[in-house]
Amino acid sequence: MIAVLFDRIFIDIVWVGHTKAWDIPGTEDLKPYIPVKVQLGKWIGCLIMFPLFAAAIAGGLHYLGF
Repeated sequence: MIAVLFDRIFIDIVWVGHTKAWDIPGTEDLKPYIPVKVQLGKWIGCLIMFPLFAAAIAGGLHYLGF
């Protein structure tokens, strides 16, 4: 989960969103490179879905007696 949060905060927001490293000549009309809908879906998956999947797996293993 830490790696996913690092990816969301550092890579998507800081590096891609606020630096010139991702400026590709001729694609200025395609910005932002990560659309808001995609970014929102990633945040929901990161903060809600991954913990729910982990809890479901842990609950299933507990139920099975592991």
